[in-house]
Amino acid sequence: MSQPSISRRQLLLGHRTEPYAGICPPGATIETLLEACTGCGQCAERCPTDIIRLIGGLPSLDFMQGECTFCGECKEACPEPVFASGSVDRFRHIASVGDGCLAKQNVACQSCGEVCPQQAIRFRPRIGGPFVPDLSADLCNGCGACLAVCPIGAIAIAPRNVEMADA
Repeated sequence: MSQPSISRRQLLLGHRTEPYAGICPPGATIETLLEACTGCGQCAERCPTDIIRLIGGLPSLDFMQGECTFCGECKEACPEPVFASGSVDRFRHIASVGDGCLAKQNVACQSCGEVCPQQAIRFRPRIGGPFVPDLSADLCNGCGACLAVCPIGAIAIAPRNVEMADA
């Protein structure tokens, strides 16, 4: 049975070795969090939308609390080299509307489209039923605004495909 690798910093700080399952703040990667983050929590304190939580000593975004505005406050507050240089305006993930969506079940709902700051979720007409969501992966920046407003939790985070992530 193979043991997961652990950095010297993680060992000395007493970090657990379970894999990171959270959503990294904008501009951070799992690798930089595991290697450089000390878990000081300054990023969470400075987040104006209060979506950063420390889970297992590492910051993770909780989109059920709100959306990421890409303001950069977390990056400015961080004393460690966790964040990439330059500004970040999108995540490596996008929203994904599941089959449980009310509109897809013939119930009129457009909550996600109404709050999307990028207008990435639009609704197209359908004969004999309410409009259905149509998500544009090119427009979606993964901010999470749509997740908290969905009354049945039909929206999830999905990885952006590789071609888009490098765009």
